[in-house]
Amino acid sequence: MNCNESQNYIMRYFDKDLNDIEQAKLKQHLKNCEQCSEEFSNMQQIFTEIEQDTEFPEPPEDFELQVMNRIEKEAYMYQKQKDDNVFVYNILLVAVSLIFVIVFGSILWEALNKPIGLIQQTHLAFETVKDFLSATVSMIKGLTIAVVGVTASIYKTYYYAYLILGILLLVTQGLFIRMVKAGNGGAR
Repeated sequence: MNCNESQNYIMRYFDKDLNDIEQAKLKQHLKNCEQCSEEFSNMQQIFTEIEQDTEFPEPPEDFELQVMNRIEKEAYMYQKQKDDNVFVYNILLVAVSLIFVIVFGSILWEALNKPIGLIQQTHLAFETVKDFLSATVSMIKGLTIAVVGVTASIYKTYYYAYLILGILLLVTQGLFIRMVKAGNGGAR
């Protein structure tokens, strides 16, 4: 018996789950192994202390009431914290709404007082967006031309290599199909 097995046997010994043969094996191992013998002695001392201390303290008469009061108090604190979080969220929502109304209102006020300025700013914004979109289209067009040019150059340079690779691929596929048919006994 090795030390790992003896650990299992020691626990089973205290659970009173060992037969006579297993007890004899455990005792023999404990005679030869100082470490396991020491652990067995420690466990035996612990179990002896537990068995001798049969007096368990009785809970107070109002123990259940105390526990229930504590649960109610914790639930109240949790609900209060949750309500506080909702309150803070509502305050932030109102603050953001007020800021939005003030900013939007000031823009609307300016537009009503100076409609020409609003039209000029709107025209300027549209021109900026148009220039941005035009530059984006030009950039995409240039990138596309560059990618197509590089691809065509590579294709021209390695044209024969692509042809050879294509032929090798077809031959390999044909051989693979024949091997699969031969492996299945020629079944179709």
